[in-house]
Amino acid sequence: MDVFTMVIMACVSGEPHCTTSRISEMGFTTAQACETRIDAITHTMTKEFARRPELKGRQVTYDVSCMDRAQLAQKFGITSSDT
Repeated sequence: MDVFTMVIMACVSGEPHCTTSRISEMGFTTAQACETRIDAITHTMTKEFARRPELKGRQVTYDVSCMDRAQLAQKFGITSSDT
């Protein structure tokens, strides 16, 4: 059974760089299991951004992907893995 990895990219308007996070859990054995965590994680990330006074009132956009190992390797051009 393959394990899925969630990759989240959060971009705050006006900021030069986006924040990325990669989450891989043994519980992500289907794309649906991975996707059920999206709302909770993005909600937490949004709350973290809101705590920073310089970011208050700015729009946050998220790009979220749930990928298995083959999809992850293909998307990021990984040809071999040590794991």
